[in-house]
Amino acid sequence: LCLYHWALTPTGYFRCCGPFVVLKTIISIMKKIAFLSFFSLSTLLSFSQDVHRTLGVGLQSSFPVFGISAKYGITENHMVQATIAPFGASTAGGAVKLNFYGARYIYRFPGNDESNPILDPYFFAGGGLATWKYKIPGFTTTGQSFFSYSVGGGLEALLAQKFGVSAEISYGKISVASGVGVSSILFGGGLHYYIK
Repeated sequence: LCLYHWALTPTGYFRCCGPFVVLKTIISIMKKIAFLSFFSLSTLLSFSQDVHRTLGVGLQSSFPVFGISAKYGITENHMVQATIAPFGASTAGGAVKLNFYGARYIYRFPGNDESNPILDPYFFAGGGLATWKYKIPGFTTTGQSFFSYSVGGGLEALLAQKFGVSAEISYGKISVASGVGVSSILFGGGLHYYIK
C-alpha cells in the first residue's frame, strides 16, 4: 500500500491526503473480500438447498480437547466439520496444555424428520494438528506438535430440528503421555445450532 497519493498538476507533482488514500484502499479491499465471501457462501448453500441440517455452528469435544466447531452438509449423508481448539485443554494438574486444529468427514444416516427428537447415527474420520506445551513452575516451557487422527462413530439428537446434541466414541491419537502423542480410545460430544 502506498501511504501517499501523488497527483499531477500544471506545476508538477504534489503530495495529497495520504492517510485518506490508505483508508480508501483498505475499504476497497474489504468490499472485495465481503463480496467474495457472500458469493462463495451463497454458491455453497445453493448446492445444498434440499439438504436438511446444512450449516451448524457450536462446540465439539474429544476428551481431553474441546473447541469451536462448524459443520457443513454437502448432501443428506455427507458432511464436513472443522474444529479449532485453541483454548489449551489442561491435563496433569495444569502442567500440560493441549491444542487442536483439524477437520473430519462425517457419513450420517439421517433420521425421520417427523420424530422428536430426530436421531442421526454417524461415522467419521478426521485428522489435524495437535500441539502441546509442558510447563514446570520455575523452569522453561517445552512443547511439540504432532499429526492427530481419529476414527469412530456417534449419535446426534436434534431437538426442535435446530439444536444438535451428540455423543461419540472413537480411536485416535490426540492425547499426550510422557511427552509423546499416544493413540487411545476417545470419548467426545458436541452441541451445535443448525442455521439452515
